[in-house]
Amino acid sequence: MTGLQAALWGLLGSGVAEALNLSASMRPSGPHHRWRWPWHSKADRPVLLVAIGLRLFAGCGLAAALGASGYLDSEAAALAAGVATPLIVAKLFQLVPLHDGNPTVGEPVWSAPHEGDDVPTSGRSDAAR
Repeated sequence: MTGLQAALWGLLGSGVAEALNLSASMRPSGPHHRWRWPWHSKADRPVLLVAIGLRLFAGCGLAAALGASGYLDSEAAALAAGVATPLIVAKLFQLVPLHDGNPTVGEPVWSAPHEGDDVPTSGRSDAAR
């Protein structure tokens, strides 16, 4: 399987994952009403569409890289790589903290010390952290 073939199967797989995710986030606006798109305002739409596009690109790119390097030997494997990529990326972003709490402006963010590290206290007690 060539890298281009794997990329196309990966794009299809990540498209399936995104379609399922999008359909799961659509809700009816009320009883006997039509279904609504997941964005709350028109300003949210471009951000959501760019995020979907980036996840499609990631699924396509990972499948292409795996296919070109010989790790994918079938179309089903490339499709599975495309399906899994957006889900794995979403889970990684849930696990990786982008910030440590809600620090006050100008106050340093303290991370948990590792064993054997010297912890500077700057005259502050542990309760103040």
